[in-house]
Amino acid sequence: MSKSTINDRKREHLSLAGRPSMQMSIANGLDTLQFEPCALPELDFDEIDTRCSLVGKELQQPLIIASMSGGTRASRQLNEIFAAAAERAGVALGLGSMRIAIEQPEQCATFQVRSIAPSIPIFANIGGAQLIQPNGIDNALRCIDIAEADGIFVHLNPLQEVLQVQGDTQWRGVLKAIATLVTHAQVPVIVKEVGHGIGPSTAKKLAEIGVRYLDIAGAGGTSWAAIETERSRIDNNAQTGEVFHNFGINLCDSLRLIQQQCNVDESLTLIASGGIRSGLDIAKTIRLGASFASAASPMLAAAQHSETALTELLQQWRRQLQICCFITGSASLSDLRHAPLVKQSLL
Repeated sequence: MSKSTINDRKREHLSLAGRPSMQMSIANGLDTLQFEPCALPELDFDEIDTRCSLVGKELQQPLIIASMSGGTRASRQLNEIFAAAAERAGVALGLGSMRIAIEQPEQCATFQVRSIAPSIPIFANIGGAQLIQPNGIDNALRCIDIAEADGIFVHLNPLQEVLQVQGDTQWRGVLKAIATLVTHAQVPVIVKEVGHGIGPSTAKKLAEIGVRYLDIAGAGGTSWAAIETERSRIDNNAQTGEVFHNFGINLCDSLRLIQQQCNVDESLTLIASGGIRSGLDIAKTIRLGASFASAASPMLAAAQHSETALTELLQQWRRQLQICCFITGSASLSDLRHAPLVKQSLL
């Protein structure tokens, strides 16, 4: 793929991802979950602890700024804003797809933000389809080195790719390649979907090859099917993709089914994403069994305004999470996992 094609695609992705019309019209299911209010919390609000640890580094709340950008001047600036705000707020950062850094080495600097964020977890990112390309595993390991990363996301996006002009549609061998990467990487491998969800069948396969982190990325947030459909309008091919805009398994159903059918224990860490929009949403995913939450669209909107706006949003979400702990009588995230519910129609 030519440099201009990749760069244009990255710019279009960033531009389109921020549009409300690119959000799914279906819910992620979190509205079906209601906590029982605790009118007697017997807690000091100032002592509520939302800290946690991810890949050996402490976070102020269980939140990851999701993978979004990489490969253009604008995305470099965004990554720097993401890194600075994440460092200040004490949350983790997922970098966007680093394929461009391999194909265009001059773009490596886009992903080199460790000096801006020395203490938080930073995650490199490569597509599952890229792992089966020549030197795919070596390229993934190179991405880790480029970003000085604490782990690497392998994103699974077959629907996006099949709708994308010149997308990668040869996926035979991806599971085996992930298994190889898990064996060779010196840092954790986190497998994530991009917004259409991971169901129990896929989760089982990944767990069986040694994957210990899953980012569910369920339906209910940004639709990459919608984004690629919009991009294809210039080729008059939009109608093909329109029926898939809301395709997938939502966040709540994915969490529920994976835990019911995959024998989730301490060896499998679940990251909840797909329409996360507040600290209350984070609290609900913790109650449903996730260890961390991840969000993209709200972070992008804030970062496009300013680093200060993004930092303030992250701090607001932490306070919302603390408030939810307080009004459910939960002194910590561990307590929040057992907070009483009055409505849980999915479970």
